[in-house]
Parts: sequence; structure tokens; C-alpha cells
Amino acid sequence: MEILYSETILAFLKKVKVLAFKIMAEEMGLTVKRSRVHWNKCAYPIHFIVFDHPSRLGHFLPSHFEIGINKLYLTEKEEEIQNLLRHELAHFLTFLEFGENVPSHGKEYRSICKRFGWPSEISKAHVPIEKAIKNHRLAKKIKKLLALSESHRIEEAKAATLKAQELLVKHQLSPHTLDEETSVKRVLKKTKSSAKLHAIGEILRTFLVYPVFNHGQNVLYLEIVGEKINVEIGEYVAHFLDHHFELLWKEGQKKSPHLKGLAAKNSFFRGLAKGFITKEKTSHPGLIRIEKELEHRVFSIYPHLSQKKSYFRSHTQAESQGAAAGRQLTIREGLSSGSLAINHQKH
Repeated sequence: MEILYSETILAFLKKVKVLAFKIMAEEMGLTVKRSRVHWNKCAYPIHFIVFDHPSRLGHFLPSHFEIGINKLYLTEKEEEIQNLLRHELAHFLTFLEFGENVPSHGKEYRSICKRFGWPSEISKAHVPIEKAIKNHRLAKKIKKLLALSESHRIEEAKAATLKAQELLVKHQLSPHTLDEETSVKRVLKKTKSSAKLHAIGEILRTFLVYPVFNHGQNVLYLEIVGEKINVEIGEYVAHFLDHHFELLWKEGQKKSPHLKGLAAKNSFFRGLAKGFITKEKTSHPGLIRIEKELEHRVFSIYPHLSQKKSYFRSHTQAESQGAAAGRQLTIREGLSSGSLAINHQKH
């Protein structure tokens, strides 16, 4: 699942939050203040995201109190957006009342929907989105026409521009629905933070993505933010490093059997990242500029993002040995032939 952000999506999410809070207050009788929902003497946060998926319309993620909405709904009527929100808010309340260990659309869930007098299609999750799918395909067609409008062939460019404008007017679509999207993916799921995870995050920065550590209830996601192709590559790199770091640590222990314990292992991982990054920034000085541009995008997506420092005990020799291994580290290809290497050379 790919999470998406753009200026249009951020505006859409503001609208979604207003609609959801209105449903909770007026239809569900819940007390809502600022960004929290008050239930049974506790206050719960609730977050909203937009994602891209071929079949899933929405989701409720209990660990992060998160409601996700398929990007197809950006062009759907308000009534359909409200119905999807009712469906997911019913999951939210089912979780609060009954916990996680109940069937997704079982009797507990259905009783919540019935309590508020919602129609059967809400509990059955059958929300018609045929029009939204059609609009999604139409938006892709218009994007192609707008790309042709930049052609050096004057007549071809003029014809493409006119056709794009005609489709926008005919189908009452806003050109803002076509704006550039920033992709976010949850690439690694762990139970807690670690030196290894932070080291992987630092290396991922050299692949033109920005790492974010998203904490939830008993779970931590390493999310990466960037352009779609870079995020796809970053996802592969994250999984490769998650496995390969352990192999390099074992090799390091063979060379230096006295390297033992968590402090040495954490220092070795930090050294791996430092060695790799030093090599990459020497080869690609433009990385610093690109990272600044990414930071601007990230803080528009995560306005309350805090930069917390993690402290781990240091082991000088292990870190030095890790740095040496990091300078020799290469990421093996796992995508389409050559795509990883090509992308990493364009910094």
C-alpha cells in the first residue's frame, strides 16, 4: 500500500477530518475536541491518510488510530466520502469497545452500525465507486495530454492543450487533482526503535528518500518519503539492509571474536551507516541540496514531526570496523535490471 500526499490531498484531508468529526459528534454522540475523540474517560487521537490500492477502499489501523481513504475518493461526491467514513469509524468504535480480537465485520461491528441507524451498505462495505474509478482513469488521460502540450511541435501541443481543457470542463474535474504527488511507504515494521533501524534510515537518505519513524501502540514503522520511483527503490534497499546488516555483523565477529554484546553490535551498525554515507556524499555532493528539498515536503506532511535523538552505548573498535565495512558496502540489485544502479548514479 502506497500513502500519497500533494497539495490537493492535504486540502482533501482537511475536508475529511471535518466530515469525520461531524459524524462522530452528530451521529455517534461522541465528544470531539481538537484532534481527539473522548470515550470512556479517555482521549484518543485519530489520523487520516490517502493511499493508492487497486481494490481496498479504506482501512482502520488500530496501532496508529488511523483511517485510510483510497485516492479514488478525491473525485467522489461528499455523500460517498461520508459513507466510507461511517464504515471506518464503525471499525474505530468497535476497536474501542471490543478490542482487536473480534471478526472484522462480525456481530460486534454490525451492532455498532445498527446502533446509529446506518444503512446496510455501510456495514457490508459495499460502497459504489464506479464513477471514482472512471475519474481516476480520466485524470491519467489528461495528464498524458498535458505532457504532450509541452511538445516542440506547435500544432500537436495546441491540440493536446485544447483536448485536456475540454475534458476538464466536460467532466467537471479540477486541474488541481492532477498535481504532483509525494509517495510514502511503510517499509519496515518493528516493535521498538533500535540503532540498526536508525542506521538503515540514514543510509536510505542517500537514495533520495526521507526516513520517518512513526510510533504506534506496541509497533514502530520506518516510513520513507519521496518520489514514487525513489520510494520503490528505497523499499527494496531497506529490506536488503535489514537482512544484510546481520550478515555483516557475523562476518565482523569472525574477524574480531572479542566483539560481543549489544553495545558493540549497535556501534557496528552505526559505523556501517557512517562509512557508507561518507563514500556516497563524496561521490555525490548534490545529495545535501536534494535532502533539503525533501525536508520541505516532509514537514508539510508531518507538521508536528519531532527530531528525537536516540542514545546508545558506544564501542569505538566496533564502530571503526563497521565504518570500514560500510565503505565497501554495495546494494545488490533486486528490481528491474540496472534500475537500482542507474537511479543511484543520478544524484
